[in-house]
Amino acid sequence: MPVTSSTKTTWRFVEWLAIAALSSSLIIFLGILISPFFIRRIIDQQVTVSPEQVYKFPPVEIDRSGLGALRVDADALIPTGEWARFEIQLLDETGKIIASGTKEGWSDSGTWYEDGESGTWSESDTLGGLDVRNDQKEKISLAIALLERGTTAGVEINQPLGFNVRVENGVVDIGALWFGLVGSLILGFISAKLVSSSGKKVIAEKIEDSDPTGRGTMGGKNSLVRVKVKFDADEGSTNKSMYINLFVNNSYGEQIYVEQIPVNLNIHQNDGDFIKATGKAERFFVFSQKDSYGFHVEVHPDEPVDRTWLTVCDRVRTLGPVQVIEIV
Repeated sequence: MPVTSSTKTTWRFVEWLAIAALSSSLIIFLGILISPFFIRRIIDQQVTVSPEQVYKFPPVEIDRSGLGALRVDADALIPTGEWARFEIQLLDETGKIIASGTKEGWSDSGTWYEDGESGTWSESDTLGGLDVRNDQKEKISLAIALLERGTTAGVEINQPLGFNVRVENGVVDIGALWFGLVGSLILGFISAKLVSSSGKKVIAEKIEDSDPTGRGTMGGKNSLVRVKVKFDADEGSTNKSMYINLFVNNSYGEQIYVEQIPVNLNIHQNDGDFIKATGKAERFFVFSQKDSYGFHVEVHPDEPVDRTWLTVCDRVRTLGPVQVIEIV
């Protein structure tokens, strides 16, 4: 029966789940890059709030958040050695509370002594805030109340306190995106590794020479066959143009495909000293019939070749389009 071969590029054997995992990393990274451009600052103001007073900002119109959320940050200007408890409220047009939160902020410092050494320390936790997802365009008001204020020594302070207040719409939690990016990269890397090693290994030959041969049952029109050839060579290969002859035979021993593949050598050195040269080639086949196929490899010139590997896998998947040789 006459045999014909043709070469074409195909997407048929792409593993789309792995592509989706890798693509998600790109989408998340793009989200990190573009998210700052969607932020709209609504309030950026310093105010002073008296004890037991509610400071209410004028109403502002908030657009629906297509990306991100409404973020309210109130940073209390607490002097060292003091604390304050304050409340943040978001109100709708009718005065109904949409969201609220209470924060107990503090600021302190001191001196430390250890093993004959000393120094100073300063710590604070003064930032309170809210993140709200607004699903419609509406007018809202922001209110801040100073509930309590005192010193770390236990003395109550009945004095106003300043706040730096910032309200922004369309804010995205970048920390969560970075966490998602790392997770998707790990998943994508694992998926890529699984795809690169996919398939059933039907031939695995290694010889201390240049011409391995193997035979196995494989193929079918919906099966992709990957053939890998690699070899190690000594220093005598560095000044020579090397190539691989690949032969494919059918179950009757008839030659159905032959190709001469030029090989670029990879030279391995250590501190300038030659270790070895390596070369490799890869081909993809689609056989119309599942059958027994033989593969024979000859590396030329063969004198510098120390060892050669021939590996053939059936039913492999890929991460992108590949050029396949169809044997009909």
